[in-house]
Amino acid sequence: MLDFELLRAFVAVADYGGFHRAAERLNLTQSTVSQQIKRLELETQRPLFRRTTRSVALTDEGEMLLGDARRLLQLEEAARQRLVAPRLSGMVRLGVVEEVAGGSLPSALGRFAALHPGVKLEVQIGVSAELIEQLNAGRLDVVFAKRPLGTSKGRLVWREALVWAAAETFELTPGAALKLALYRERSVSREAALAALQGGDLTWEIVYTSPSLTGVRAAALAGLAITPLPASAVIAGLRVLGAEAGLPRLPDLEFAIYEKARPDTASAALAAGLSALAQGPSRPTI
Repeated sequence: MLDFELLRAFVAVADYGGFHRAAERLNLTQSTVSQQIKRLELETQRPLFRRTTRSVALTDEGEMLLGDARRLLQLEEAARQRLVAPRLSGMVRLGVVEEVAGGSLPSALGRFAALHPGVKLEVQIGVSAELIEQLNAGRLDVVFAKRPLGTSKGRLVWREALVWAAAETFELTPGAALKLALYRERSVSREAALAALQGGDLTWEIVYTSPSLTGVRAAALAGLAITPLPASAVIAGLRVLGAEAGLPRLPDLEFAIYEKARPDTASAALAAGLSALAQGPSRPTI
């Protein structure tokens, strides 16, 4: 049986390149960490580090153990969290915009479900304004959405660039009206794009609308129009059009968490977990 404390010391020494820094990280004395490594080497009957007066490096045996040690510590931490996490139950109704739903949300919800198996999740995908309205009407408990421009409501999770995207083969025609693919009314991205265009000299026309990210992105991929997208939503087949194309700069998008006025414990736990995400679209864990 390998002692988890010994494995923790072993991983710390490997990660921080020495006993002194590992001891600081673990809040132990250097001699304690050194003794733990010696005990682990006795248990495994293998030399795990090559020590000199100036450096510490893993042996071949140490390299082999390191991956297994990390996995064992991760399993131990997951088991510990499941045991100490409060036992929650009930239903949480989550509203989320498609930009988030297609990013790090699935893995985050999976971790939440593993920690709180007694909580049922109901997820609705929609446009920010509509989701926030449903939250205010009591039909949703938590909303993860784009924050309307100029407001400070909600709990900011991350900010990212809004960019003009077009098919890689799309060519702007000088003098012709700019063809746009936009969300339907009351979209944060739509309003930001139109406000930017109205402040310039370009002529434009909306030739395609959709209620979803998938829809407006499909129009751009097909070469029908250009569309404003979060930078993280620009996929293969699309390119970003910058100032060299004569297009106005777009404001950053803000993604925020909204909660109902009196959240229950399960809703508050989900909101707190989702707030730990820091998009750019792979995120820390709940």
